[in-house]
Amino acid sequence: MDFFAAQDHARRTSRQLVGWFAAAVVAIVLVIYLALAFALGLGESPPPGAPPPSLWQPDLLLATAVVVGGFILLGSLYKIIALASGGGAAVAEALGGRLVARDSHDPLERRLINVVDEMAIAAGLPAPPVYILDAEQGINAFAAGSGTTEGVVAVTRGTLEALSRDELQGVIAHEFSHILNGDMRLNLRLMGVLHGILLLTIIGRILLRGARGSDKGAAPLLLMGLVLVVVGYIGVLFGKLIKAAVSRQREYLADAAAVQFTRNPSGIAGALKRIAGYGSEIRHPRAEEASHMFFGSGLALSRMFATHPPIEDRIRRIDPAFEPGEMPPPAPLPETTEYDDGSGMADGTPVAGLAGLAGPQRLSAEGFAATAGTVLPAHMDYARHLLAALPPALHDAAHRPGDAQALVFALLLSADAGIAHKQLDEVRAVQGPALADRSAALRAAVVTAGAALRLPLLDLALPALKELSGEAHRALLATTDALVRADGRVSLFEYALQRLLRVALQGRRSGLRPAALATPGRLKDDCGVLFSLLARAGHRTEFDVEAAFTRAAGLAPLDGPYPLLGAADIGPARIDAALERLAASSPPFRKRLLEACAAAVLHDGQVAPEEYELLRTVGEALDCPLPPLPPVSAD
Repeated sequence: MDFFAAQDHARRTSRQLVGWFAAAVVAIVLVIYLALAFALGLGESPPPGAPPPSLWQPDLLLATAVVVGGFILLGSLYKIIALASGGGAAVAEALGGRLVARDSHDPLERRLINVVDEMAIAAGLPAPPVYILDAEQGINAFAAGSGTTEGVVAVTRGTLEALSRDELQGVIAHEFSHILNGDMRLNLRLMGVLHGILLLTIIGRILLRGARGSDKGAAPLLLMGLVLVVVGYIGVLFGKLIKAAVSRQREYLADAAAVQFTRNPSGIAGALKRIAGYGSEIRHPRAEEASHMFFGSGLALSRMFATHPPIEDRIRRIDPAFEPGEMPPPAPLPETTEYDDGSGMADGTPVAGLAGLAGPQRLSAEGFAATAGTVLPAHMDYARHLLAALPPALHDAAHRPGDAQALVFALLLSADAGIAHKQLDEVRAVQGPALADRSAALRAAVVTAGAALRLPLLDLALPALKELSGEAHRALLATTDALVRADGRVSLFEYALQRLLRVALQGRRSGLRPAALATPGRLKDDCGVLFSLLARAGHRTEFDVEAAFTRAAGLAPLDGPYPLLGAADIGPARIDAALERLAASSPPFRKRLLEACAAAVLHDGQVAPEEYELLRTVGEALDCPLPPLPPVSAD
């Protein structure tokens, strides 16, 4: 299943989830209605000559549907909104997770961060924050978040201590598959949908306690309390069935993706074998809410209600020769020095640079779009070598919150000495002299590293920047805006950095202009904005610009004609608004759109760093992450 097919499947499953939720609410309303009808009349003898009481009481049914259905709906909406605003961090912290500092000196934590960094670069994603569930000794992990660029990865203490690096990499690759394929958003919606049903059990218990403390009128309270508890548990039962139906097949797919990503079946298979021997139980009281998110089954459930396939079946799909009871030897704990270079390479092998990693490859627009949301072994090799070749000063700066700010400023410093001096004065005035001096010191290393490392450096720095306070975030964004405006123009890289930074620190739509209604005509205009931008980004003559634009328009998801816009008509605000509307389109639409965008860039047979950075920014806005792109030539 390719990325866009997986995204489309996640959308269909979300719609099915709404149907299952509606069916569960109808069933609950009917049960409560029958209980009320009995309590209010069916249990009493009718007066002489009066007709017998009837089960059909439309007014009561309507009132029950409004009150009970509305209560469940509001409870679910509240939870969905809370999860959307808190994101994956809220889920990890609710389960007892601790945020791992990016500059941690603990060897186990350093190994985990390096593995996550390696996978993020290979996937073309900002490195996600990492959490550890210190109280959990079972081998387990999960990824949570509302979008590909807004997730977190969490692992248990048992995962850190029991797994080798290859096995840990297999687990992280499994979780990145969930990030890429839209599973995280679906999982959050599932948590929210089921929350409203669970509230009934809570209210039922409150009524039962009230009945025990009441001398008069205890019977109705007792009856309604029992009904709500029973109905609530029925809702829990249906919730388990829904979670099992949603999760099982996706676990098989994520296991297969981990093998594809790492080219190492023994890694993910070894992790699963250790679970078979040691277990994956999560003991936190709220584990039930997130059971469908875990790498391994976090609860002891029957196969009917299990959110995961049997562990033996998962192992056999990867290792057909597996025999029950087979266990890998205990994993040795890493030595402190093994990962101090930050290379992400298990043997610490030094690499001189990135030259020679991949020669020019022929790539079509369709082939480029097909790389979205994928991680191939070549991408993993690229990520390992990139991290190994990264100058220590830049690697260390990206992992420290204060220095990460200086790194962002260094990425924006102009090659013109006069403008750079003006930019440093702005940093000095807002952030202080120490940060300005640090930015100037890092500038030389940034220039030496080259343009190809600009986005990976930003990707590595974002988790450290997220550790800063909200006030520091606002100051950082204000300072970057001032640095960009220092020369009176906005380059492609500056736009990409500003947008990626803003989305990472404030959320996908925070600070962006509200999108107008995404009608076909409006979407067509938005496509024209992107085609014009990309055609002008990498072509110097107007003839080449028009040819690139025409090639993109010929592959557009909507029929033309498309007018070519002038450079003055394509400002950052207009690009942001276009991306916001296009992000709500269907996966097939976005696939065609990416193909058209790639056609504009590939027209001249080259992909300059600025063009890739712009394509990567478009991909992230569309929730279609793009992996690293080696040197290419167009078909």
